[in-house]
Amino acid sequence: MTERPPTLVRERPRGILRVLFRLPVYLYRGPIARLLAWRCVILLTTIGRRTGLPRRTAVSAMRLDDRFVVFAGYAGIRADWYQNILANPEVLVRHGHRCWRATARVVLDPSERRALMERMATYSRRCGPPRPLRPFLRALRIFDYDGEIAFALAHAEELPVIELTPHTPLPRCS
Repeated sequence: MTERPPTLVRERPRGILRVLFRLPVYLYRGPIARLLAWRCVILLTTIGRRTGLPRRTAVSAMRLDDRFVVFAGYAGIRADWYQNILANPEVLVRHGHRCWRATARVVLDPSERRALMERMATYSRRCGPPRPLRPFLRALRIFDYDGEIAFALAHAEELPVIELTPHTPLPRCS
């Protein structure tokens, strides 16, 4: 096993895409939380590396047995939530109406990152925007979900991949 930290660097989303990526954070309640969880979106709360305050973000995740795997494909290692995890790996995860505390671990083996991304490419067919909406978003140049999966596969060995291992279920989500 060769350990090498992820190196993927991309520009952060701008404009309408930034708004669309932030929207699930505010909508992750009630029946919409279930819908987002069904579309492979979890709500991740990290502790800000500079402020020490809770920071919430919605991220695409793949469930593997008793844990989740998260990919920082859009902003890469510049993603704030990824940087926060490096500073403090204790996180809060919300999947639908279930919440728990978890420990985040960066996957350091490039071949393991590739294997997980290849698995995610298959898993992602039911994730992201609904299939009928994808060509519309692509035509408007808002978001190309399938293109992002292809990009992540092409850069799988540099892609930041985080494994979230749950350890404390919470009685209520806040």
